Amino acid sequence: MPRKSINFAYIHKNKPACMQGRPFRNLLVNVYVMPLVHSEIIASNCPLLVWKLTETLDELHELLPIYCENDELASISHPQKKREWLAGRLVIKYLLEKEGHIFMGLRKDEHGKPFLLNYDFFISVTHTAEYVAAVLSPQKVIGIDMEKKHEKLLRTFPRFMSKGELRPDPQQLALLCMYWCGKEAMFKLNGRKKVSFQKDISLEPLTAESITGTARLHDDGQTISAGLHFRWIDDYCLAIAV
Repeated sequence: MPRKSINFAYIHKNKPACMQGRPFRNLLVNVYVMPLVHSEIIASNCPLLVWKLTETLDELHELLPIYCENDELASISHPQKKREWLAGRLVIKYLLEKEGHIFMGLRKDEHGKPFLLNYDFFISVTHTAEYVAAVLSPQKVIGIDMEKKHEKLLRTFPRFMSKGELRPDPQQLALLCMYWCGKEAMFKLNGRKKVSFQKDISLEPLTAESITGTARLHDDGQTISAGLHFRWIDDYCLAIAV
């Protein structure tokens, strides 16, 4: 896949502190290894990618020489969680490279919301045992979540849904998954902790066939509204809030 030219003089001048003195060798390594299963533009200008996670932990580590986040990676003890963490950053790396940019890693704000070290773009990433997805937004905050349709939602729905939103039964499992993903995506868009899924986030009524929706989040006396976009990949629901 051809690449756009990259201004290395500008990048070198603006390297974050943790990259100073380190070469750019391998920063543009090909990452087109994980099978791409879905790609589209959301809300006119937000590229979305979904990859199938097939690589081993060692393979992923070789593909992603990020120095700025080594401490966070080292703090993750479970091998599968390490795979998901690395894969999520590889997808963001690929999204940026498609636009001619270079990925230098992520940081998190005081609420744990990730942001790019070297760009003002808004990003959001989600990962599961089988898939990893990321979305990039040049202008607006954005949130993404992916969840497998699972019967545990029939037990946990009172924690994230209000009484007026849905009366669940086994036939509504897909719909429950959509509500959960929509609220999680909205939570990630907002990027602040101490928000109740049940009390503070509401979705306009959905059906199992819905591909769009509307969400509202109440936080600290303010109301945030966003559009929702739903996709299904196998038994996984994907929701984007923008």
